Amino acid sequence: MRGRRRAAVLLCAAVLGGPLAGCSWPGSSGAAPETASPAAVSLPKYYDPEPLLADVSARTRSDGGAVLSVAGTLTAGGEPVPVTGDGAIRIDPAGAGAAVRLLLRAGAEGTVPRATEIVRIGERTWLRPQESGWVEAGRAPLPPDAVADATLAANVASGVDPLAAVARYPDAVLVADAVDTDVDGIPAVHYTLVVDLVRAIAAEHDPQRRAALVAQQQAGVTRISTEIWLDAERRPVRGRLRQQLPDSGTVDLLIRYRDWGSPVTIEPPRAD
Repeated sequence: MRGRRRAAVLLCAAVLGGPLAGCSWPGSSGAAPETASPAAVSLPKYYDPEPLLADVSARTRSDGGAVLSVAGTLTAGGEPVPVTGDGAIRIDPAGAGAAVRLLLRAGAEGTVPRATEIVRIGERTWLRPQESGWVEAGRAPLPPDAVADATLAANVASGVDPLAAVARYPDAVLVADAVDTDVDGIPAVHYTLVVDLVRAIAAEHDPQRRAALVAQQQAGVTRISTEIWLDAERRPVRGRLRQQLPDSGTVDLLIRYRDWGSPVTIEPPRAD
């Protein structure tokens, strides 16, 4: 019973951690500073966060859906473990948030990676660990050996919504950097956006989300940062997710978006 209770707590922390996707943690070096590619096309840039957030939100709501893939590592005290995944995202045109469908794989080099399927719609999350049935987070226990993979999958799914980590706190956002580059040959601007944690806490009225922010502040975090690459049409083509997972190490992923405007439909999975 104690193991099940601990599993539920870890997964609950992961699901509630959606607003913290993309956190910058003390002591994390992140990627090397990016410089403009010599061949990069100079695109118009935003230095005021308000129109940036508004325009990107309008663009993604208008497009509706996109195909996505993730690739990176999970580091938990030893060698980094490769993490990959494929799926799709659907942005609600009325502004009600994003729905995500994702198949995530994690495993050491030379091994068969463990797979976890996940569907996230609004605040509800369903998981299907390898060789298990679908379980809705918070409503039924997971097998103990599936908790770590489920926690990873839930955090990744909550972090692939473009700008979700900062759009909730528009009055606390700063455009820290904007660099011309390209993503797979597509001219883009690489933005680094930073949210002041104290101001985000003051603006947060949801008790659970506020408690999560306060917990990070007490752990020494002073800001929430997000990296996003936008093309000339203000469509996200790449994002970066760096996050400390509960008792599971640090995940560092690049998220690639393509085919914006695809007819993506994401519904709750059927019970097995």
